[in-house]
Amino acid sequence: MDKGEKKLICFLLIAIIIGSSILIFKISREPKYDEALYEEIYSEYEEILAKENATDTNENENNTLEKDNTIYMKVNSKGQKYRVAGQINIPKISINYPIVYETSDEYLKIAPTKLSGPDINEPGNVTIVGHNYKNNEFFSRLAELENNDKVNLLDNTGKRVSYLVYDKYEVPETDLSCTNQNTNGEREVTLITCTNKKNNRLVVKCKAMT
Repeated sequence: MDKGEKKLICFLLIAIIIGSSILIFKISREPKYDEALYEEIYSEYEEILAKENATDTNENENNTLEKDNTIYMKVNSKGQKYRVAGQINIPKISINYPIVYETSDEYLKIAPTKLSGPDINEPGNVTIVGHNYKNNEFFSRLAELENNDKVNLLDNTGKRVSYLVYDKYEVPETDLSCTNQNTNGEREVTLITCTNKKNNRLVVKCKAMT
C-alpha cells in the first residue's frame, strides 16, 4: 500500500467519523415529546368529556379537577398543573389531540397548545401551535393539508365545530400577522408548526363551516 492509498483511507475514516458525529448531533437535537405525559393528558381529557357529557351535576367528583369557564385544570403525575382548552381532530392526517390552554416549552412536549385568541369555537381567531416531530406526531404532517380539508375542534362543553382550510403559507418565526383577530365576528383557526427551513413557520388558516 503506497502513501497515496494510506492518505485516502485516512481521509475516508476521518470523513466517516465526522459524518457520524454530525448525524448523532442532529438526532440528539431533535425535539422529544413526553409520551408518558401525553398518554396521561389524553386519557384524562377523555374522562373529563365523558363526565361532562354524562352529567353537569358531578363536577367536583375528582379533587384534581377544577372547572373555570369550560377550561379544565389537571395535576399530572409529576405534580405539574396544566389546563385543557379542548380537542383538535384532523381526519386527513390522523390528528386527534387535547389542546393545552397555554403555550410553553414544557406543554409543547405533551400536546398542541393554544397560543392566542378566544376560547375554542368562540368568534375570533384561535391560534394553535404544535411541534413538527420526525415521527408523524403532533403537527408533523400539517403540510399535507390543502384547501377545503376539514379541521374539527371540540370544546369542553362537548360542542364540535368543523372548519375548512382556506390558505397555507410559510412565514419567518418573527411574523405573527397570522394571529390577527380581525375576523369580522367569524370563527377562524390558525395552525402553526415549524418547517425544515431554518426559523420558518408553516401557517394553515381555517374558517368555520356555515
